[in-house]
Amino acid sequence: MQKSFGAWAIDTQSKEGHGYLGRYWPFEDGVQPMIPAHLEGCRMALFKTRAVARKQLDKVRRSWPSAVAVGVTVNDE
Repeated sequence: MQKSFGAWAIDTQSKEGHGYLGRYWPFEDGVQPMIPAHLEGCRMALFKTRAVARKQLDKVRRSWPSAVAVGVTVNDE
């Protein structure tokens, strides 16, 4: 069984220490996304590719101008 996998996240790089964007960030038209019950365990917004994560940066940078897409490893622990 796979114990970890790679993904992409958005780091706000805020001075206040907000860290990675959460799963409820309103990426689409300011609407909070509906998260299926089986995905509620993940607290971060994760993306399959860097390109998909980077597409969201324009929206995110309105609130956090220094935000960047970063590679992350998610561990099953």
